[in-house]
Amino acid sequence: MSIDIATRGTALHVTDSIEQRQCVLRMPEPAATEPIDGNRFYFPVDAAARIDTQSVTLGSYVATFVRDGQGDVVAQMDRTDELDLEPGEYLIELEQPVKLYVRIEGSLSVETNGMTTTVRTQGDLFVAGRSRHNHPAGTITTTEDPREMMRAVSAMSSSLKTTSVERSYPTLRGHPPEIELGDELDIPDGMAAADAGVRIEVPPDLRYVYPVAPLAFYLGAEVVPGSVPRLVGEDGFSYRLDGADGFEDTVAQTLKQTLLFDCVARTEGFYAVDLAERADVDALVDLDWADLYGRSLSARLDAYLSIPYERIADCVPEWKTAGYVAPDPENAELLPYLIDDLATIKTPAGEATTAEQVQTDSLFDFARSGASTPSPNAVTGPTRSATRATGRAQAPQGPLPDLVEPEPTGAFETVWADDGVPVGATKASIDGYRNGLEHTPSEEIGVTVVVNDEGMTDEGDVAQEVYGDDAEFPFDLRVYRNLTTDRLKAVLETEREFLHYVGHIEADGFECTDGRLDARELDFVGIDAFFLNGCASYDQGMALLENGAVGGVVTLTEVVNSGATRVGQAMVKLLNHGFPLQSALSVASKQSFVGGQYSVVGDGDVDIVQGQGIGAMLTEIEEKEERYEVSVRAYPDSDLDVGSMASLSIGDDSRQHLVPGRIGKVVYENRERLLQAVDGDLTKYAGSIQWSNDLDL
Repeated sequence: MSIDIATRGTALHVTDSIEQRQCVLRMPEPAATEPIDGNRFYFPVDAAARIDTQSVTLGSYVATFVRDGQGDVVAQMDRTDELDLEPGEYLIELEQPVKLYVRIEGSLSVETNGMTTTVRTQGDLFVAGRSRHNHPAGTITTTEDPREMMRAVSAMSSSLKTTSVERSYPTLRGHPPEIELGDELDIPDGMAAADAGVRIEVPPDLRYVYPVAPLAFYLGAEVVPGSVPRLVGEDGFSYRLDGADGFEDTVAQTLKQTLLFDCVARTEGFYAVDLAERADVDALVDLDWADLYGRSLSARLDAYLSIPYERIADCVPEWKTAGYVAPDPENAELLPYLIDDLATIKTPAGEATTAEQVQTDSLFDFARSGASTPSPNAVTGPTRSATRATGRAQAPQGPLPDLVEPEPTGAFETVWADDGVPVGATKASIDGYRNGLEHTPSEEIGVTVVVNDEGMTDEGDVAQEVYGDDAEFPFDLRVYRNLTTDRLKAVLETEREFLHYVGHIEADGFECTDGRLDARELDFVGIDAFFLNGCASYDQGMALLENGAVGGVVTLTEVVNSGATRVGQAMVKLLNHGFPLQSALSVASKQSFVGGQYSVVGDGDVDIVQGQGIGAMLTEIEEKEERYEVSVRAYPDSDLDVGSMASLSIGDDSRQHLVPGRIGKVVYENRERLLQAVDGDLTKYAGSIQWSNDLDL
């Protein structure tokens, strides 16, 4: 069992040992727990217990739903709210990194004040948790034949937990089965398409099969051969997928529009929330959501797709992942991981570039962002190459990877599954994804910091000070300096959650006090995730993935030490705040003129510590004419995917918003009110990432 419920003094800990997530509820006094059957809860749970207390407090405000004994919503709590109900059976649903439920048998009082959520009763109180662990249910084997590949892709939707509009909730989609190439097609029993009454017809060519895979998964559609790309359903419904914007764009737009409208329609069902996007969409279209909620998928699609995409495009939430996937058979094994993110998929599009051009573009992009231009001395300062510690960054020794700049996608993360090394995108690695499935849970989060150069101690000092300073889950930080090759080898082979490496790197290895250690010669890598903040660390990063790691951040060229230090310090703050690798890099890379020279390899969803809630939140503050414009940007993580919701933690807007993306905007004219509103937040102000208590407005 992955969920453990236990008390420690006046704290009640609900812990997910697999995902290394923990929720803490405070009680007025120590209390005993008694395990009970989870059947008392309306929803499926992994563990449940009776708590000998009449009050529990969660140290934050989160989306809170109160249901009666039949599962019907009787209240949705605002940030500052009070609720008192007569004795009965109630279920309080709390959105936390561990899905948390509190069951009350008796009177119920719920109070939220914007900072905490307190549940009280004069009766019995029970707590239950459900893991958000998302794991493939099995493996489908397919040949390289496109027709058999179609059948394998069709079976991906077997992981859907519903074919109603509620599948727009990420937790109700499930991780698709793995795909492996083999000598014959083998689809295990129970892994058929969801049979939602629709099919997708495309020519039997991987150039068509891969792009429709996420749409087929989401709709529960069967993919079958056809001369014209189209979506076909019941009662004569048919929709061409080769519209004016071309096949791939039409497929992506169909997926986005369907999910958006499902999110609106679901407000008529189990979660009758006040969704901001419903008002936005209702101002543009005339659809009867209550009627559509109960209609067949074909009927809903017929109504949805009668609306031109251009009309509602601005209402679509920012997409988490876009994949550039070459139509090669071996890339079929990547599909389940991209589909799990509901990624849009296209054939690769980009231009070849050089290390010198990447460095130049990075500098110009930094200047165009409004940041102060670095001095000539900074740009030509010492680098993190072992062979050229001074002078302007150049190409490192040894063969350079073939760099490619993908066309922009507008998604938070662009995944590149083709030849070449992508600039500003994630290099896909089936090794990394599969290594993540084999993660062995531990009782504490292990973070290792290695500083292998005396001239780079600033970054190491910040890492040592910040990592784990406010972690709910048990944390073990180890810091090493000036390691030999043997000692660094031992560090890389030790099972740890994260490695932050600061030092010189060349294509043929990590620079140590007695020579270089080449990760390609290791038999085993024990670290899950890594940040290799040295010059041109791509090759060494890929070697770590091939030998056991899950994902990491690397550099593509030589990086100037002063710029690399700024990126490194920002990464420390973001990772320690619960940001996953990709989201952290997307923010940290804008902190320095070398930021464009970093990329993610492997699984960019890997995080180090648990955030304060669902998603990675950054409060952005912009000063304009003696007033402050404040918005919250929700970055995706393993718990927050397209279809998720969040509400503003500032201002008076209590509505739910679709995320990831920017949530609303609040204007403050009073500095003190602003500082009070953002107290405790990680902020971005004047281009700098800092905690709210460090703001100098």
